[in-house]
Amino acid sequence: MSKKQKTKKAFTLIELVIVMAVIVIVFGLSINSLTKSQDFQIFNNNFIKLQSLVNNARSQAITGKGQLDFTDYDNDKCNNGGAMSGGSCTAPDFVTPGNYGVRFDTASGSANVRLFADINPPVSGSISGQKGRFDNGGNYVQGDDLVLDTLTLPSTIKLEVDDGAAQTSGSIFYSPNYADISFENLSANPFLKIRLRESGGIAQCKQIKIHKLAGIPEVEACS
Repeated sequence: MSKKQKTKKAFTLIELVIVMAVIVIVFGLSINSLTKSQDFQIFNNNFIKLQSLVNNARSQAITGKGQLDFTDYDNDKCNNGGAMSGGSCTAPDFVTPGNYGVRFDTASGSANVRLFADINPPVSGSISGQKGRFDNGGNYVQGDDLVLDTLTLPSTIKLEVDDGAAQTSGSIFYSPNYADISFENLSANPFLKIRLRESGGIAQCKQIKIHKLAGIPEVEACS
């Protein structure tokens, strides 16, 4: 057998370098695509949760859904434990809140969105079981309203409250049965726009638009 026949074909160093470079590029593109896909999913999940909180406030107001009456909100001598002094109920008492609402707060690190019932929450200490704290039903008071659910956004997603007056926080209220809407610290003229904006790599933005009279939340792209 001749030397020519014994010669084996092999990759050169340049060919190996090229192949490795192609592998690295493909791997990098795959990782980038996966990361963006995860960012899209995180953004969409948070927006869906925001939408759910607003829709739940309105739907629970329409149905007049009752909540446990922790502090005898309706002054019928009954609360979540049953009869109080002078009361005649035999089971935990439920009451329809004065409003169902959503609190918006753009400050980072906080519960940016809160779904709440305008009713006193459970109390503890020396006033446990007694008639508790009250507000006027037209504003959100932390600690004096029953928080039902919250949304805390990751650092890459910002909440924007656009009411035409550069507010950074405020609340909407839906009254029971008719779901009439009212606003606290928000002008909503003629629309209130609650916007989520992704400041990372995907630059997504969606918003919920709420008319100051109809109060029906509508999803739309950011303008």
